Amino acid sequence: MSDTEDEQSPSDPAPTPSQADEPWTLAAWDRMWHPSTWLRKPPGGHHIHAWHIAAILALTGYANVVANRVLDPWWHIPFNLGILGVAVAIARHAGLTVTDLGYRKDRIRRGLVVGGIVMAIIGGGITIGVAIPATREFFYDDRVIDRSVSAVVFDAFIRIPIATAFYEETLFRGVLFGMFVRRWRPLWAALATSTFFGLWHILPTIQTLDTNPAGGLFQGVAGVVAAAAGAVAGTAIAGLAFLWLRLRANSTVAPVLAHIATNTFALLAALLVVHLL
Repeated sequence: MSDTEDEQSPSDPAPTPSQADEPWTLAAWDRMWHPSTWLRKPPGGHHIHAWHIAAILALTGYANVVANRVLDPWWHIPFNLGILGVAVAIARHAGLTVTDLGYRKDRIRRGLVVGGIVMAIIGGGITIGVAIPATREFFYDDRVIDRSVSAVVFDAFIRIPIATAFYEETLFRGVLFGMFVRRWRPLWAALATSTFFGLWHILPTIQTLDTNPAGGLFQGVAGVVAAAAGAVAGTAIAGLAFLWLRLRANSTVAPVLAHIATNTFALLAALLVVHLL
């Protein structure tokens, strides 16, 4: 896929008035992580049609229900990749570029560096949590206790990186944000993307209350509502953090790595605590 319409380098001068109707330039994407750009109006003439956004939101809602209520987890990889393929096809039809999606080849290295730093920080935090007896109990997870080691390892190294991290980051920080930022200022696009990311986690939260180490704190209807509300708020904030990484690196690779670290390292820590400690 080519990205010829926004090949401007970070050192290029500011766009001239004749470029006012172009999509966000590469230089603008490189600067979008900085607060000074968050309220900048999107360039005119390249707004995404409302039906493109409606189609993506309908697709994500359908995928969320099917993955959490219908499919066995073993089918998540092919199903999620299929959904992502349709989402990217809609985004490309809407005019999104490779830069908009966060997968420029010349920004992959930056994504690896930023994401790798965050992975190291998360890994260090989880290691400390496992080492301290007072916090170690939070890693006792029924998903590890009731399953074989091989199944947990498969989840940690294959299913989570592909069907969770790559899938969700490309869908939310790539496709959805790329669409929203064509219509709204970056700050509003970020808040909308992260709100939908929070809502995305309602069904998984409800479904895993019985197996989550903290699930016993939420009993009855009020408890479920509180857990869901907490999950929406927490994952929305996490979504903003992931999006900042995507913008700081101008690469969706960075939040993919951070997302892998968050989920995979926690699962491996649970495996270590349950079976060895």
